[in-house]
This record gives sequence, structure tokens and C-alpha cells, in this order.
Amino acid sequence: MDYAEMSLEQLQEELKKLKETLEEVEEEKFFVLGQSGFHVSGGKVKQYEQEISELQAKIKEVERLIKEKSN
Repeated sequence: MDYAEMSLEQLQEELKKLKETLEEVEEEKFFVLGQSGFHVSGGKVKQYEQEISELQAKIKEVERLIKEKSN
């Protein structure tokens, strides 16, 4: 997705969606990893970490563009 092409309003909406998705992934990770007696593969843990990192990077990019377009 090319965030640079989006309007300020679109960026703000996208930021909201990204933050909600990040929160959901973090909650799911906490729930899955918090299950006692439930084995979680190292690959699944890495998958959660990668997804969280990607979302955080997208959030930073969108926040930067919002700041630029707001000036």
C-alpha cells in the first residue's frame, strides 16, 4: 500500500486500523503464549514477533506522513 498517495483523512483512518490490528495481534500472542501446558513452536513465536514489528513500522511511517501533511 502506498501511504504517500493517501489524503490526510485516509492516513488517519489507516493509522486507526493499524493500531487496532496491532492490539489484536498482541492480545492473541499473549493469550496463546500464556496457555500453560500448551506447546507453541518457536516458529509461531517468531511469526508473532515479525507481524508485530511490521505493524509497528507501518504505524511509524503513517504517523510520519500525517505529521508531514499536517504542516
